[in-house]
Amino acid sequence: MKFLNNSIKVTFLLFSFLFLTGCSKEEVNDETVANIEGVWQLGRTYGTSTFNGFSANIDGASEGTFEFRNDGSYENNVISGSITISIPALNYSETTPIEASFSSGTYLYDESTDDLVVDGEVSKVVVLNANFMKVKTLINDSGTTGEIFTEFHR
Repeated sequence: MKFLNNSIKVTFLLFSFLFLTGCSKEEVNDETVANIEGVWQLGRTYGTSTFNGFSANIDGASEGTFEFRNDGSYENNVISGSITISIPALNYSETTPIEASFSSGTYLYDESTDDLVVDGEVSKVVVLNANFMKVKTLINDSGTTGEIFTEFHR
């Protein structure tokens, strides 16, 4: 049971950062051809992780906005959301609500490498066009590894 509590805590902390993003289920070309600046709608977050040999699936969504400003600052306004973590091998699943929150800080987007740094946390923009953005974040913390994708739309 201690494994589950630690795994859930670590995963939840990582997802807190990831809910700076997320939304659409539509198919999109794997391109980065647009400007990141502007207001994006939050949406879907999903991925997989491994902790102590157990695979976990992550699936969630949030409502709100994330605004990337041209001066390198951002504002994130989460209205609501939830995240589900499931560990099939243990027949375990838990859904946690995401509470409303507001945050702001700094970001840097390097168009040549597609690296997105938000308050010092590095992710990779894997799709960016006029209406859709997908961001990939690698997990490597306290024995938990994996990757999480978050989606935005305009």
